[in-house]
Amino acid sequence: MADPIATGASNYVLVTFAAYLLVLVGIGLFSARFMDTVGDYVIGGRRVGPVVTGFSERASEMSGWLTLGVPADAYSSGIIAFLNGLGMIPSDLFAWAGIAKRLRKYTEVVEAVTLPTFFATRLGDESGVVKAVSALVLIIFEGGYVGAQIVAAGTLLQVLTGMEMWLGVVIGGIIVVGYTFLGGYFAVAWSDYFQGAIILIAFIVLPILAFATYGPPFAALAELDGGASLTSITGGASGWAALFGIISYAAIGLGVPGNPHIMVRFMGIDRIENVRKAALVAQLFMFVAYIGAALVGIYALIQIGAGLDNLDNAMPMLTLELLPGVMAGIVLAAALAAMMSSGDSQLLVATSAVVEDVYHGFINPEASQEQLVRYSRIVTLAIGALSIVFAFVARDTPIYTLVLDYAWGGLGASLGPLLIATLWWKRLTKWGAVASMITGTTTMILWTQWTSILGEETIAGFSPFLEGLLTVYGLAPAFVLSALVLVVVSLLTTPPAQENVSRHFAAMRQPLEAFVTENTDDNDGATALRPDGGAPDPKAITEMDNVRGHVKASEYWSDR
Repeated sequence: MADPIATGASNYVLVTFAAYLLVLVGIGLFSARFMDTVGDYVIGGRRVGPVVTGFSERASEMSGWLTLGVPADAYSSGIIAFLNGLGMIPSDLFAWAGIAKRLRKYTEVVEAVTLPTFFATRLGDESGVVKAVSALVLIIFEGGYVGAQIVAAGTLLQVLTGMEMWLGVVIGGIIVVGYTFLGGYFAVAWSDYFQGAIILIAFIVLPILAFATYGPPFAALAELDGGASLTSITGGASGWAALFGIISYAAIGLGVPGNPHIMVRFMGIDRIENVRKAALVAQLFMFVAYIGAALVGIYALIQIGAGLDNLDNAMPMLTLELLPGVMAGIVLAAALAAMMSSGDSQLLVATSAVVEDVYHGFINPEASQEQLVRYSRIVTLAIGALSIVFAFVARDTPIYTLVLDYAWGGLGASLGPLLIATLWWKRLTKWGAVASMITGTTTMILWTQWTSILGEETIAGFSPFLEGLLTVYGLAPAFVLSALVLVVVSLLTTPPAQENVSRHFAAMRQPLEAFVTENTDDNDGATALRPDGGAPDPKAITEMDNVRGHVKASEYWSDR
């Protein structure tokens, strides 16, 4: 066993975390009652309300990267860390305003519960190449994402309790896999709601207590060694280095439309008119959390001083300094909550890619809903086990880098331009989609390896512009190249049948009220929800509706 930072707080952390675990198990067991179809498992049967959706959308993204990574960035670089929200806040606002309603409507129109199925149906791809490539991208990057969250959880448990890293990784992995296995999307969404509330409180309370203890942070920051760069919004850089540094922070937001664990929140909301409420919840959550996380890192530097060996320890050390044991246990459980909330969301998306898109799409199209739910749980266990192995291998990689370079960036570059194009550009083709995904994936992986390929000394010898370009966050060039390839290849290849695409786009432009139109004999089923005349498949929205449905299906009470 290693020595924990604060032995006195360790017991409180473990007790608090144990209580937290019991709540999660209860959520999973309760949610398991709603798992009748794969749609219920993957997107909650499209009956999750706006407040839960808003919290869940933010908590699924605000992972160990936010709770440990952003404070670590602020600890090492100063106020430039506030720019972590430069790209994220407007990008998330754009996603809610420009993507959420259209994606919710379109996936309902084509009856898709996963992004690969949506892409293939939207593009009229019967060959399966679009679904196969997009599913492969999801499995790789989302599986890595789950591993990153487990690394963060293992790191925190090791630091606080002194347990070995491998044990922390196993415990964190079992928790994430366990309640995702039990309850699917319902468990994920409601646990995110619970965890999101804790995260929000933690990042409000810590800066307030730090302010009361140390006063305004910026004057104290300027008095430290290197204070000029710590209080510079460009981190002390100038010229091309400053410009590309700001671009790197802004480019983080480009990952929003390409990360399916965020997009699935839009697909799972209960009513389209609730998107606005959910967006308001998510934006308020984001604004407070990003500012609070950066302030925590800055105050940690003021309190601890420079020289911290593991930068990811900045947030827990400040917490243990400012709060008594019980309160520290609660706040640090919030950090664990953020990691779990992202890990479960990403695990669920990877599971859906295997079961719904690969197994159901290619291997057994006639599989029953019971089979699909059962296989979803088996795949959840399998991917979870592989993610735990990945977490052990990558345990020495900084969380901030692990998430941005190998998970968030890969998904954003490969799927982001494609998702936007499917909703807004009728001329998109399947080959444009495939080329875009391959280009984004390849470019993102290559851009993170320039230092290893060329060497730091070689890059430092280039012109300031070229050095800044090669060291900019890879999502910026990868997203741009992916979008360019998508447009060029689509213009050179044959588009899908425009009749169906035009009809679907016309449905999305109709008033929101049209999407709750009943299917009656008067309109022959040709509602906006099913513009092809197919019968809608309404989902139960109350517990009693579910009870009635189960009773009817069981034929326990006969009309005879």
